[in-house]
Amino acid sequence: MNIAHLSTSITLNQTVYNQMVYQRSKGYRVVAICPDDDWAKPLKEKDIEVIDVPYIWHDAKSSMTTAFLRTIQVCRREKFDVVHTHTLLPSLAGRIGSRLGGIPCVVHTFHSWPPHLYKNIFFKWAFYVSEVSAAHFAHANLFQNPDDLQSWLRIPGVPRSKATLVGNGVDFSSINKKAASGDRRKVREEFGASDEDYVIINVARFEPQKGHSFLLQSLHHLKSQTKRKFVLVLVGDGRDQGKVEAEVKSLGLQDVAYFAGYRADVPQLLAASDVSVMTSHYEGIPRALMESMALGLPVVATDVPGTRSLIRADKAGFLVEYGDAPAFSGALVKLMNDPALATRMGKSGKELVEHEFNEFVVAERVEAIYNHILNNKPGVLPRWNFGDSS
Repeated sequence: MNIAHLSTSITLNQTVYNQMVYQRSKGYRVVAICPDDDWAKPLKEKDIEVIDVPYIWHDAKSSMTTAFLRTIQVCRREKFDVVHTHTLLPSLAGRIGSRLGGIPCVVHTFHSWPPHLYKNIFFKWAFYVSEVSAAHFAHANLFQNPDDLQSWLRIPGVPRSKATLVGNGVDFSSINKKAASGDRRKVREEFGASDEDYVIINVARFEPQKGHSFLLQSLHHLKSQTKRKFVLVLVGDGRDQGKVEAEVKSLGLQDVAYFAGYRADVPQLLAASDVSVMTSHYEGIPRALMESMALGLPVVATDVPGTRSLIRADKAGFLVEYGDAPAFSGALVKLMNDPALATRMGKSGKELVEHEFNEFVVAERVEAIYNHILNNKPGVLPRWNFGDSS
């Protein structure tokens, strides 16, 4: 099978990498259609060919013009069996361009579906119209969580029969193996934390979606609720890092916040922490939380689509309404003061990820969809039973 994944290089690197490597290991030709920059280097190191197409994050002009025309050209030349698009802007141009380029199987995965949050009604409906058009050009539109799927299905005119839920997952064994190679004490020393200090970790890009301002407000509130020393480890980079750093100073959190930057040793950092937090406005199914849970960390996160598919009935951690800083800090205090509760939640989350969020099971579902389309089977797409997660 000749497969191309189309998106920004950072998305393919951080979100689709394992799926691409898995497909490559099965003997398929796997190509990345994205900018050929530093983020694409790990793909090439795994013998994944990179075709330079300028899909730039948050750049609609590039995606809808230069990248769109280049996509048509590349698809006509390479004659892929499958083009699989990812993220919102690249997918609008990518789905249409791939079909115009003669690709027999065009698939898109929604890693999140945020347009329902847009306040500008004209922008919102312009995006809906664009999405309806792109969705019809695709053969399949795949979703990671049921909330996003149902929100998308409510848009008038979308092709309902071309949508299905595939879930999301992580490589459970690999994460635990990497974590075991770390030195907990050495990692905590890097953050300025001792064995007795409480380490709170947040793995997220610095951009508005991730809600860092709310997280900092919650940690500012936490300082008044506990006398125990805690450290907030912020892992990631992004365009809003300067704003986050400024807010850390304005809230007087310089003594507790540590900016770790982009890291390749995230499992080791997680294993050295006490709790994982996420304050996003929306998610698909967040990999950072899945990785945290795979390592037995309890989690505290905002009650939003995608995240609530992971944290069920307070079993693996706590869900808190976005903006409720006292409730968020209160959840952290509960875990901080009750190690037995934290252990139980961590164990529950680990079992959930191991049994229901296996990345390679998701990859097999995706491949089944490819084959379903390429074999020209009529009717709706394959469906899977997700139990409580659906």
